Amino acid sequence: MQKFLVKGKPVPQGSMKFIKPGVMIHSRAADLALWRADIARNAELNGYKPVSGAVKVEIDFLFIRPKSSKRVFPSVTPDLDKLIRAVLDGLTGVAYEDDCQVILIQATKTYGRYVGAWIGVEQVFDEVA
Repeated sequence: MQKFLVKGKPVPQGSMKFIKPGVMIHSRAADLALWRADIARNAELNGYKPVSGAVKVEIDFLFIRPKSSKRVFPSVTPDLDKLIRAVLDGLTGVAYEDDCQVILIQATKTYGRYVGAWIGVEQVFDEVA
């Protein structure tokens, strides 16, 4: 599976902010839009084109370990599921037509030397019975 790197702080999707009755926006809408655009641009630069059919996605989120942290793993916010949702939406229309095509996701959060995400998408070929 070919993977590409998106540098920068991964932005989770999901936290909403109440504005007024009936109006809610994403709490980090501008950051999220930039993160998803970076994902889409890097996927396109690495030759990804929308495929039809089932796909699997691998994502490795990288964070820098705080000097004060004694944790081996980044088992703190942001939530992995919210990070995944932002990536899947960023790949929609670029690596696949719709994120409903994703049948398998493998994702990790680890500490590294820089902040970003390694992302890979691969089409799964179904055999017709």
